[in-house]
Amino acid sequence: MPHDFFVARAVQSSFYSTTFSPSRNDVRKVEDALKLSWAPSTQKAYSSAIKHFQDFCEKRRIPVQHRFPTHESVLLIYAASDIGRVSASTVQRRLSALKTFHVLMNLPWHGSARLSKMLRGIKISTPASSKRPRRSPVTSSMISLLISRLNLRDPFDTAVAACACTAFWGQCRLGELLPSSTLHTTLPSVPARAHLTRPTSRSHASPYFNLHLPQTKMDRQGQLVTLLSRHGKTDPLTVLRHHLAINNLPPHTPLFSFAAPTPSGFTIMSKSTFLARCNSIWESAGHRRITGHSFRIGGTTKFLSMGVPPDVVRVMGRWSSDSFLRYWRHIDRVAPAQTPSRHRSHPRIRSRQ
Repeated sequence: MPHDFFVARAVQSSFYSTTFSPSRNDVRKVEDALKLSWAPSTQKAYSSAIKHFQDFCEKRRIPVQHRFPTHESVLLIYAASDIGRVSASTVQRRLSALKTFHVLMNLPWHGSARLSKMLRGIKISTPASSKRPRRSPVTSSMISLLISRLNLRDPFDTAVAACACTAFWGQCRLGELLPSSTLHTTLPSVPARAHLTRPTSRSHASPYFNLHLPQTKMDRQGQLVTLLSRHGKTDPLTVLRHHLAINNLPPHTPLFSFAAPTPSGFTIMSKSTFLARCNSIWESAGHRRITGHSFRIGGTTKFLSMGVPPDVVRVMGRWSSDSFLRYWRHIDRVAPAQTPSRHRSHPRIRSRQ
């Protein structure tokens, strides 16, 4: 099932059930505009969720007239159907997909207070096997260890170091910096060499770099990350300068590519390749295996433990709400730093390793 089936089917159903018949071209334009509201991965997940709901209705012989719009009783039965077998977050994702499908079809949504209460019960009943363990954050000491173990004369290791420091200090999702696959030569969703800029200065040492992310999870139009100068070996500016000097990438090459004996002269680094290199070093030092989101969690935790006010951390990390607070790690270090006196005496956000 194509990922855009989710949008196309809903839009077509809503328009062709009206009293007039719009042209196919007009309907297609509506589809195209709505598709841009969700990332392809989200559309794919929602399509799977709608199919899951349809299969559920067929097995339960739910009357067609109670499926769309979904009757409140059907919502309750559907939400509770896997109680004790799947997590509450899985149930919530299914309902979110179903609700979005109703929005696309311009149908009323019959979610109720009773459904909300029931979701609390489902959360309590979530089996331990369905609970995802909390992801460990990358720490500044882990970044230091990584830099010390990498061969910074090697193009690949240099690119790994630059990406790690950028992801950590920029509070970036790894998918904002690296592609999942390198099969495609055009990667418009990840930053290119030209997307990294520095202020005009007579001195070589710029106080900060700006990195434009062409596309992020929260903003399909892209966002700006400002990387500040840091003391020590994990300074992202120093590591990035070294990466650019060693790899000498063309302007439109993905930023964290590295020089290699290929026809293009470089190889694009993927998320899996990057994580494999990082984990090989960290696991050998006794650290647990980390995932891509661990860099964002770690960077956020680091800034909070430095005493940077949460509202500043939220803006720096491009968080859309206070949801980032649930990612606090090492609360024993964060809490003492988050005091009014620390906030008042915090004129800038520089750190010593």
